Amino acid sequence: MSGIIQKATFADLETALKERGFRAELIDWPGGRKALRSASGGVGFNIVPGNAVDGGFMDFTYFASFRVDGLPLEDVAAHWNRARRFSRAYTRDGFLNFEMDVVIGPGVAPAYLAVTLDLWDRLLNELLAALREQAAEQQKAGQDEATAAAT
Repeated sequence: MSGIIQKATFADLETALKERGFRAELIDWPGGRKALRSASGGVGFNIVPGNAVDGGFMDFTYFASFRVDGLPLEDVAAHWNRARRFSRAYTRDGFLNFEMDVVIGPGVAPAYLAVTLDLWDRLLNELLAALREQAAEQQKAGQDEATAAAT
């Protein structure tokens, strides 16, 4: 890729993933579409294409969905969305979903794909760290309550 790009292909995204040390696997996505699967920090994520254009797509979404037991997921998502930009968290059917949209359509430099991947990786790992921190705080609060009740 050289110059300005106005669309991406799965091959472009696969190259960006592999250049950054991520695996890339083309998978079937609901609705008869395809998506790319990868992982960061032990958490799987998908890259789901958006609007199709001549052999590619002009936007896509990074998407991760995982179950988190013992935390108030609606509160977690609301706090994340108030505190962070560029991505969104929401709950559905007991899962915490995390997304980041990427728009290529008007034209971007080829390096933009790698930059968005770096941003996604950073945000996903920040979310995982926040979840671990909240779980530890909740566990400590439970232990403190048990200690207070025992005395």
